[in-house]
Amino acid sequence: MPWKYTDEFYKEYTRTTWNESAETYPKILRWLEPYGFDLLARLDPKIREKALDIATGPGEPALTIARMVGPEGEVAGIDLSEKMIERAMRAAKERRIPNATFRVMDAEAMTFPDDTFDLAASRFGFQIFTKPESVAKEAHRVLKPRGRIGATVWSTAEKAPALHAIVGPMLEFAEPDETGYLPTPYELGGPGEMVKLLEDAGFHEGKEERRTHRFVWKDQDDYLDSILGGTPLGHSLKEEDPPVQKKILAKTRENLRTWKTRKGIEIPCEAVIVTATK
Repeated sequence: MPWKYTDEFYKEYTRTTWNESAETYPKILRWLEPYGFDLLARLDPKIREKALDIATGPGEPALTIARMVGPEGEVAGIDLSEKMIERAMRAAKERRIPNATFRVMDAEAMTFPDDTFDLAASRFGFQIFTKPESVAKEAHRVLKPRGRIGATVWSTAEKAPALHAIVGPMLEFAEPDETGYLPTPYELGGPGEMVKLLEDAGFHEGKEERRTHRFVWKDQDDYLDSILGGTPLGHSLKEEDPPVQKKILAKTRENLRTWKTRKGIEIPCEAVIVTATK
């Protein structure tokens, strides 16, 4: 799918909506952790390395990487959202991790010098960047020769039903923007898309894997509370007229009934994990 987040409006929208979600984002953090562990297993941060976490949110996987590289290593986490960076800084202080630092920064125009980092990670950041190709080029610039990059993005709609249970109804009923476009979380989830993005930026040895984990919610309300409360999807829903909101929620609940088990609502979700080398 062609990327269409080209207007500065969308970048500001991203900043605003993630600022709004910063305090409630922990509602979905536990679902993201397994993919982060998958990513770090492939990146393999080592003692004394210097690492970059792009779109760190409230500080992960930066804080985990900081433990892995040890006190002689360093981690820098960057994010466009000021509120997310505030949360990350609090978490580093509370967990006594002094070798992780955080700053507000546009990943498309990083202020780090060339050849600064041994590795770069991004957990579900690339699919929300305005210009992901620019982020890939910047990551290439700030990595040292033979530096490693790894990223996760959500897979395609049919492979990520935990998201599409609500995103599908939004695409069906919500009003598109003035170009007739509605953004989705699946922009870079097709076969080979992320590898091509990285290789076009100058990386090589690109590898792609797909990993599926299962999300479990106790009931439909628990699902809606975590997804709408912990992500900008809640903001997007509120922007719709009340009749449209009702249609979206009704269709979402209908979709969730498909995934009802004795545990509650149990839905798989596939992510793409890519790694490459400078």
